[in-house]
Amino acid sequence: MTSSPFVLNVSDLLGRDASSRRVTITEAVDWKIEMIEVAHDPPLTADLVLHPVSGGVAITGRVRFSTKDSCYRCLSVTMTDRDASVGALFERDNDDGETYPLDGHEIDVSQLLRDEVLLSLPIIEDCGDGCPGLATGLVTSARSDLNTGLSGDDGGVRTPFAVLKDLLEPEEHDPETEAK
Repeated sequence: MTSSPFVLNVSDLLGRDASSRRVTITEAVDWKIEMIEVAHDPPLTADLVLHPVSGGVAITGRVRFSTKDSCYRCLSVTMTDRDASVGALFERDNDDGETYPLDGHEIDVSQLLRDEVLLSLPIIEDCGDGCPGLATGLVTSARSDLNTGLSGDDGGVRTPFAVLKDLLEPEEHDPETEAK
């Protein structure tokens, strides 16, 4: 049977005279959302403090990790160093779903770390102010920034709906029907 580095024995924290204990977990993980994934190298590192509490174990600490981010505008990949705070309670009676389960003398912190890491990620990521954006068949001047919204020969603001104006027929305005 393979032992997971995320499963921690907490029998020493469940006694009457228990004291807090520090734990460091370093492990590569396969966690991602949309266009952001936690990198394998360097691996995720969680510096945790396990605290004995009545009926369970409380965990506080920080988790450090790097992500491979795909820009939502130009799809280029960048690496970002990140960190997140960790805080949770592990209890035997976790029927309400607001705490994590304490199974005998062991806790599995993988779900806690996954939750905290993924919730700390931005919803969308871009590669910064220098992002060229998405250019497909757009005629621009030699030194135009595609992210400003100004481009083309009309000099106006371009929107994704600009192509629809050619589909509409011009309305005929009848002053007598508008007055009624």
